[in-house]
Amino acid sequence: MNTVMIYRDGEAMPAIRLIAHPHACRLWMKALLLLAIVLMALDARADVPSPASFDKNTLQQRGIDPALATLLLAAPSFPAGRHPVTLSVNGQRQGRVDVRFNRDGTLCFDRDLLDAANLGVPEQLVDAQPANDTPCHDVLGTWPQTVVDQDPANLALSLIVPGDALRPVLRDVSGYQTGGIAGLLNYDVTGLHSRYGDDSSRYASASTELGFNAGDWIVRSRQIQTWQDDISRTTHIAAYAQRTFASQEAVLQAGQINLYNPVLAGAQITGVQVLNEQALQVEGQSAVIEGIANSQAQVEIRQNGALIHSTVVPAGPFALTNVRRLNSRSDVEVTVKEADGSERRFTVPAAMLGIGLPAPGYSLAAGRVRNTGDEEGGDPWVISSGWSGALGAQALLSVGITGADEYRAAGAGIALLPSPVTQIQATLTGASASGQQPGKGLQIDLSASHLLSAQWSLNAGGSYRTPGYRELEDAVFDSTSDQRNSRYRDQQSAALSWSHPWLGAFSAGFSRSGTFDGDSSSRALASWGTNIGGVSISATAEWQVSGANRSDDSVYVNLSIPLGQNRRARTWARSTGGEYRSGVGVSEQINDQLAYRVGVEHDTRDRQVQSSAGVSLLPRYTQLDLNYTRTDAERDSYQIGARGGAVLHGGGVTLSPYQVSDTFALLSVGDMGAIKVTTPSGPVWTDWQGRAVVPQVVAYGRSAVEVDTRTLPRNADINNGLAVISAGRGAVDSVEFGVSLTRRVLLKVTNNNGEPLPRGAAVNTGEGEFVTLVQDGGLVFLPNVLDTRALWISAPGMERCELRFTLPEDADPSAYYETAPAQCGAL
Repeated sequence: MNTVMIYRDGEAMPAIRLIAHPHACRLWMKALLLLAIVLMALDARADVPSPASFDKNTLQQRGIDPALATLLLAAPSFPAGRHPVTLSVNGQRQGRVDVRFNRDGTLCFDRDLLDAANLGVPEQLVDAQPANDTPCHDVLGTWPQTVVDQDPANLALSLIVPGDALRPVLRDVSGYQTGGIAGLLNYDVTGLHSRYGDDSSRYASASTELGFNAGDWIVRSRQIQTWQDDISRTTHIAAYAQRTFASQEAVLQAGQINLYNPVLAGAQITGVQVLNEQALQVEGQSAVIEGIANSQAQVEIRQNGALIHSTVVPAGPFALTNVRRLNSRSDVEVTVKEADGSERRFTVPAAMLGIGLPAPGYSLAAGRVRNTGDEEGGDPWVISSGWSGALGAQALLSVGITGADEYRAAGAGIALLPSPVTQIQATLTGASASGQQPGKGLQIDLSASHLLSAQWSLNAGGSYRTPGYRELEDAVFDSTSDQRNSRYRDQQSAALSWSHPWLGAFSAGFSRSGTFDGDSSSRALASWGTNIGGVSISATAEWQVSGANRSDDSVYVNLSIPLGQNRRARTWARSTGGEYRSGVGVSEQINDQLAYRVGVEHDTRDRQVQSSAGVSLLPRYTQLDLNYTRTDAERDSYQIGARGGAVLHGGGVTLSPYQVSDTFALLSVGDMGAIKVTTPSGPVWTDWQGRAVVPQVVAYGRSAVEVDTRTLPRNADINNGLAVISAGRGAVDSVEFGVSLTRRVLLKVTNNNGEPLPRGAAVNTGEGEFVTLVQDGGLVFLPNVLDTRALWISAPGMERCELRFTLPEDADPSAYYETAPAQCGAL
């Protein structure tokens, strides 16, 4: 920091410390100098109403050049040239951008600024490439209501623009970044080792995704490998190639894919599918699976008999996000394997997870049905097609058909929006099957959602099928008579949620399923949580109302108290099947890369104490979870998990702490390592080559990426720390942040006689551009000595002289500025 002293009436005013940023220092210096000049001038000319006229003799007596006073009085808020500022548009922060100011101080709305602010681009700038000195657009003339607020002291710029100045939301998928080539590996690995006296068990799972992007083609292979003691099992989920054709707004998929139909339940096939881009987005929506684990447990999720997700969860409530379902119309079966070897199973109806509105458009597929379960049967050919379209502003019609050897199905659905807060969906499907499981039947599905008020919302759904109804996989794969009779006949589900500003949020859900053999099962889940003065209170309950495992009802209550900014103390109590446990613990998020948790739990039934400890690490290029649990009965368990991704590209391999999606980008910050960059997925850090991965980019949208300038070396300046990525699906974009090295120096300047230069002397370039002022003792701070232009110093009563100094060849990158002697020699 620099210290500036302002004197008035011979007395020193309070010292002011300047922010040690080169641009901020220069702007603060000018502002403070202008303030001093005005105060002096008002003292000298108190009877003169206009502050634009100064007494030259008074200024000279104070050691200030009158020409400099005139220059600073007429200077704009920002000096001419480019300056990095924090931009906000209509109150929304857009990040750090590089903006240009003209010689008269006006803001230049060039292509760079228009893109960063998401403003409309005039015709004369449409073909202009960003990062060039493109012409300035007359924004104030085009939109006179625009308000430009400059804040040089904080290096900020605020724009208030009318709505028609903002760019409209693009409805097509053209005009986005395309191309690029890179390979990738995503992994999610977890392992659990438990010991019970002399016995032990081991469990591990590895979910991996291999593939590459090339020329907007997306090639992926997804699989899950599990190990239970000495038994290993591999589930191959899919292997496919996919490409979006932007001009047609169509997506082509080929390989082992999930059959999509807006009305009928899907299936896994090996074949080809064409659908519109919006349908791909709807089908790709993930689900949230909720439940309660009585101990550190394994959770496996299956759909249509295929394992689609496997993980380990700690004791207590769990909510598994981003579970990628095979389709949105088939139920999900959840298996919870507790630490003591017991198992619980429950089914989550598709309606409970949310079916969602079909996307307007079409789908067409052909291939052979693929068996991913244990059932026996052939792999018949199948064709399927569907279409959805609007019937006015408040209705959406969907139809679909599916045909295979010895199987036919057709259906129609309608979605109604009678009001902005109400949605109703109804679907009727019919199927005819022959061969191993003959039958004809109907199925009807009905779902509704309604926003009762600002606090209350309701979702409900029901399904009923006749005995002869068969889905595609029921008809083509053989099953026993018991399995046929255990198929569900009817299902009902309902969910209610309520929220209050200080009472918190409450939600409750209920689902019931009945089979053709007369059995039924019901499950209920309720939760509540609130935050009072930083103290969090939550409660979760799960009931198996009817059916098997009714003794496994669970209630979990948790209280979390802050012990500082990032540390919290917890106490909890839970009841499961007559077993009561209570415990206390502490957790802390130390920084972006490290968090820990410890806890102790007491079992009131067998009076045993269980202790646990865990650490979550984000060592820049992966994510790690380590947990240890031990009880009094010499029972302990170890759990370790790792997840992340790796991208192979022309420059080598770059690791990512997050899994990489189908559309991503590579970034570089010069060749500087350990630079933190904020992405839509979370923070990432550049590796030793200065590279990092933006693991998820919104396809046909805008994704902001911003460099944390606090992590840059102290001798580095970044030209523009914000980039907005707009890429088409399957593209591998490349973002390069321009970084330049600077060298700052604090000089102690003397004249030819060895005397320090007078305070207040002006330092200028040969072209007359003001740089800084001489401080007490002849001190001069230069923000960038890599700018080799000659510098001149002048003051009233002093002959103009040239500043000369010598520095070491290598600068110290850890120091913000260097110090050196200098001499100012007169001409």
